[in-house]
Amino acid sequence: MPYVFEHLNLIEEVIRRSPFGLITDVDGTISQIAPTPQQASVSPLCHHYLSILCKHLALVAAISGRPAAEVKDMIRIDGMVYIGNHGLERWAEGHSEFPKNIQDYLKVVKDTIKELTPLLTIKGVTIEDKGITATIHYRLCPEPQSVEKDILAAIEDSPPARSLRIIQERMAIDLLPPVDVDKGMAILDLIRGYNLQGCIYLGNDTTDIDAFRAIHTASRDLNFQGFAIGIITQETPEKLITEADFTLNGVNDVERFLKWMLQTVLQPN
Repeated sequence: MPYVFEHLNLIEEVIRRSPFGLITDVDGTISQIAPTPQQASVSPLCHHYLSILCKHLALVAAISGRPAAEVKDMIRIDGMVYIGNHGLERWAEGHSEFPKNIQDYLKVVKDTIKELTPLLTIKGVTIEDKGITATIHYRLCPEPQSVEKDILAAIEDSPPARSLRIIQERMAIDLLPPVDVDKGMAILDLIRGYNLQGCIYLGNDTTDIDAFRAIHTASRDLNFQGFAIGIITQETPEKLITEADFTLNGVNDVERFLKWMLQTVLQPN
């Protein structure tokens, strides 16, 4: 897959389009993967460049599997747009906004977490309650592959869990409402809402594939061009790499790229 820094001329053409937007995933993209979600923090350099880019671009947004309020508290940049729970909520005017009827699943998620509580007896397993979604983490398990099978079996045995949408990520399994909303739809909404003519998306995990495809769908419109950039680590799903237009090697490369982007944006045409 083409490496970003070998194709900066093509990427600059997109950046020069106006209005232009930058949308980024969080964990594994602008924040190193941590043993637990609570231990993760945004790279200081990424934070620095994003905070300045906010003042010069039509849109700078972060989208994550975390709740929107948590994404906002983690990044803390005024002027950024925060999308949480894989596109299911958006932080606006001091509170989270949800698609219609999505909160009907709050009780289903709560019931599912309660039924899956016995999984917590497995060393290293945690269940993260994110309101309208939940995530089962097993990164800290001594034998994660074996534990993954146990988790999937428990989900299959739970009626409320079976009614939810299951997404397998890296050392985590997401439980989401079975609605037709994902990162891709959130990206298309942002492109339309901000009338973007160009956009770069940065992502590194399974749910980012929907966002990559949204960028490609929008690029079929003559009035828009965008690129999906995959952030590569040892755990990156192969499918994400094949869907990416270009790649970067980890968070350190993202820091370099954001620095270059800022320099490019500040240069006169």
